Amino acid sequence: MSFPRMSSPRSARQSQGFYGWYMLFFCTIVRGFTAPGQTIGVSAFTDDLIESLGTSRSAVSTAYLVGTLTGAMALPFIGRWVDRAGVKRTLTIISTGFAIAIALTGTVQNIVMLAIAFVGLRMLGQGSLSLIGSQGVVMWFERRRGFALALNTMGTVALLSLAPLTFGALIGAFGWRMTWLILAVIVAISLIPIARFGIVDRPEDIGQVPDGKAIDQPVHLLRGRSYTVAEAVRTPAFWTLTAVGFMAGAVSTALTFHNTDLLGEQGLTKTQAAAIFIPQLIGSVSSSFVVGSLTDRLPARPLMFFGGVMLGLGTFLATVAEPGIMAATYGLVLGLGGGSIGALSGALYPKWFGIDHIGSIKGIATTANVAASAVGPLILSIGNDVADSYEPIVVACALASAAVAVVALVVPTPARTQPQAS
Repeated sequence: MSFPRMSSPRSARQSQGFYGWYMLFFCTIVRGFTAPGQTIGVSAFTDDLIESLGTSRSAVSTAYLVGTLTGAMALPFIGRWVDRAGVKRTLTIISTGFAIAIALTGTVQNIVMLAIAFVGLRMLGQGSLSLIGSQGVVMWFERRRGFALALNTMGTVALLSLAPLTFGALIGAFGWRMTWLILAVIVAISLIPIARFGIVDRPEDIGQVPDGKAIDQPVHLLRGRSYTVAEAVRTPAFWTLTAVGFMAGAVSTALTFHNTDLLGEQGLTKTQAAAIFIPQLIGSVSSSFVVGSLTDRLPARPLMFFGGVMLGLGTFLATVAEPGIMAATYGLVLGLGGGSIGALSGALYPKWFGIDHIGSIKGIATTANVAASAVGPLILSIGNDVADSYEPIVVACALASAAVAVVALVVPTPARTQPQAS
């Protein structure tokens, strides 16, 4: 009597069709579950931390700044590790560490412990898992990479937008310390199984090809040549795209961090200021999908120019965002700028520099973006203290964004010549 042969994991995955769509789904979950380490998630705990630790808002903000900048310094090394070890292995280890960091945040007793907790949350969550979640998609798509990353970004934004209400409800029901523990368990039971059983590093590992379509040339020729880190950082395009991302991270985080106080100058109530996030979310989701998809078809420079101009215009509109249509327009345009630049940052680094060293290359860029999210609110706060108004520093940020957009319009883009077959 003979028994049917059991199919291998490789053949089972092949029979499911192109596995890249599963990778897109898994990587979107990974990026969405970075919420406990993102500003949008941590902000739900701010008031409870101030009250429970008996400290000030400035002290918590400083701890957040220190934790963010310290965590950011590790990202180039983590990116290099992802290049060497692959997404599957690094995601398993990083998600385990992130769950531990979340749980330990619920045990902090003073501001020093909080700063240390912020290092873990920001380095492992906002930095490392965001990097890994993006790279997992990059490896599986070539000609449709922009479209795939656009879907990835849309899903991520949608999941992150649920964080404030979800975390707030958990805090109300269980308290802030227990909520951190609950979030740690959710991250652990969700991400670790995805890493172990769902992630496949490259399509070649299971006999598939990028985009899932038959090709008439070897995969390494389809992908083109990859730049080393040293080669990438010598190009003006790398620093221009990184500068565009830095401005988006600094300005968007700063305006969000000071949203209530900033818009209060324009006569908006707290409720009206909070409502700005609705058109901002609409603008961010729509532009990330449209602009991300267009990177597969259009030159990069006009797209970067559009993103930078929208960011600058949206920033300027904060100074005239009176209650009503102007306030809604401010949120929408700012979202268009931030969503466009986020999509471009995801798609253009691998498009310009290849994927062999993309973790290391994006690790440097991610460090700049994470640092931007730390210094942006501080710069806006200092500007307000000096001028006794947000308007001068906001206008300066708008002009800086516009200047970077102009540079992006003329920067030469890297050549991706194909390597010779060996």
